[in-house]
Parts: sequence; structure tokens; C-alpha cells
Amino acid sequence: MVQRKRETTRPIGLGLVATWIELEPYSDSTAAEFAQFDNQRELTPSMGAGPRSTSSAIAPPMLIRDRRTGEAVGVVENHPLPGKATAFVVYLDRQRGRAGFGFEAFFLYASHLFDSGARLITGEVLEFNAGTIGILRKVGLLPQARLREHVYSAGRFWDLLIYTIDREEWVGIVDRYRRVLPGGDRRPAAIGGKPLRG
Repeated sequence: MVQRKRETTRPIGLGLVATWIELEPYSDSTAAEFAQFDNQRELTPSMGAGPRSTSSAIAPPMLIRDRRTGEAVGVVENHPLPGKATAFVVYLDRQRGRAGFGFEAFFLYASHLFDSGARLITGEVLEFNAGTIGILRKVGLLPQARLREHVYSAGRFWDLLIYTIDREEWVGIVDRYRRVLPGGDRRPAAIGGKPLRG
């Protein structure tokens, strides 16, 4: 019997710092900022995907910090699922965020989850969340399931869209966008928004 050599998985290696934002893991020094976002999410529970946990089987929750101002503008986190799968959550404060923040946070954190051992990443998006749906559509992801009228918010029922991606698909997407991601040779203005100065 010939044993096949197991392929090593190359790290995606985007890191936690991009052009507009950086991700900062949960710690005692960031706990108050996380609590502020928890309070905001309680006011709009349909946007927060459940209670935050400071532990995860894959990676810790992280603040999304505006590199220009140093201000925390949101959080990314994951909820562990069986079989090294995880549910991905992004929450951005609409008053503090700007175009491009969600795109960079999505790429950095999803890559970090795969580099940390995730086998599958799942995202649940309410149909009124045009920004997130736009990002997912832009990178070529389509919903794999639709739960009809799943959440009641703002006076009506909304569908919940389910997205799932594995590491191989994700690496293909990252390779397509590598030029505008950390370490690339083009500024993210190529995909919209204005780059930082200085």
C-alpha cells in the first residue's frame, strides 16, 4: 500500500490590518468597547445574530477599528458549529462606519478563521441588509438557502439568507482580490471608497 503524502494547507495570511481598518481581539482593555456594541445590538437584535461570547472554537471576537481615527466602529465574531464549522457575524455601527470597512473586515476575519482551522464558514443575512448582500454578491457568493419570513423587524417579516463557503472556495476569492488586499499592489479605492492619506 502506497501512502499518499498529505498536502499542507498554505496560510491565507492576510493578517489583521488592512488599509482602512484593523481587527483587535477581545481583551480586558477592549471589554468596555465590546460592551458598547453589545448594548447597540440589543436595540436591534436582528442585526446582531445572538449574544456575543468571549470564547469560540475557532477565533476570538474582534473589534473593527478605524485606522485613521483609532475609533472602534464595529465587531466581528464567530459562533462555533459542529465539525470545525462556524457562523460568521459582522456588526458595523452605521454612524461610524464607511464604505470599504465591511469589505475589509469580512476578508480579514474570514481569512483569519480559515487560517485558525475553520473547515466551513456560514453567514446568515437578513434580506434588508443590502450592504452585506452586496459584498457577498460582489465576491461571487450566492445564498444556499432562504428561510422565508424568518425574522419580524421594523413592522414586517424578512427572509433570512444562508451563505456557506469552504476554504478552497475562499482561497479562490482571495486570490481574485489579492491586489487590493493587504500586501497587494493596488489601493482598495479600486473597489470603491477613498484610501487613507498619510
